[in-house]
Amino acid sequence: MATSKESRETDPFSVRALVRGLSILGLFDVDHREWTIDEMAEQTGLLRMTAYRMVRTLESMAFLVRDSSANRYRLGPAALALTYIAEDNSSLVQAARPFLERLTKETGESVTLAVDIDGFPVCVDIIDTNRPFKRRTAPGRILGDLVSVHGKLYAAFKSPEERESLLAQPHPQHTPYSVTDPDEIRAELDRVANEGVAYDLEGIYIGTCAVGAPVRDQVGNIAATVSVVVPTGRFGPTERELCTQAVKSACAAFSAYLGWNPNPTLAAAS
Repeated sequence: MATSKESRETDPFSVRALVRGLSILGLFDVDHREWTIDEMAEQTGLLRMTAYRMVRTLESMAFLVRDSSANRYRLGPAALALTYIAEDNSSLVQAARPFLERLTKETGESVTLAVDIDGFPVCVDIIDTNRPFKRRTAPGRILGDLVSVHGKLYAAFKSPEERESLLAQPHPQHTPYSVTDPDEIRAELDRVANEGVAYDLEGIYIGTCAVGAPVRDQVGNIAATVSVVVPTGRFGPTERELCTQAVKSACAAFSAYLGWNPNPTLAAAS
């Protein structure tokens, strides 16, 4: 899973300049296609001169392109070329759309679809609600660590060795409600594995909660995870139960569509 910025910069095998340069590239997503140098410096916490040098280096290698009329930067051809190498999940996203749309309609809340890419849960689709809500993620963005719903779901169903490896990594304190103690996280992952549902109660962002469940393919592997993302003020006991049952039902229906049968003996007998 992703580690904190502090741990990356203090890792003796980490190249600090590369970490800072990649932190600038990581700012770009579907909601933030252009940035000024001042904005990039503010968002990354870099000194303006450091950000300027990083941006000019990325520009020289065509990872960034400057719009001279607005003095803003966008992703360049070198960055876009990498997207053609990354795994294509468009068919899964297309198949998931009807299930996600029904889930959004049933709950009245935003819905996120994520897949595991090289050990990281990555957002591949979002459906927004018309209700007031400021979402904090976008397609293509890594969805946090073991504090996030998607991180918990993928970690909970990994092998004991893989899970312990994840638990041994640093766990950032995103908010006062983030659980960082490995024993507490381990107990939470056990609960997720038993119940098939994960929660985030302001663990990543103050004012934002979520509930999610896994989607399984025809052999039972986790093909994706789905979450309903809700403002804390709309996540009381009644709303939480509604969203929990809705997301579990949606994931079960999508899993069945992909060919998963949780009761193969019953199918064989019929």
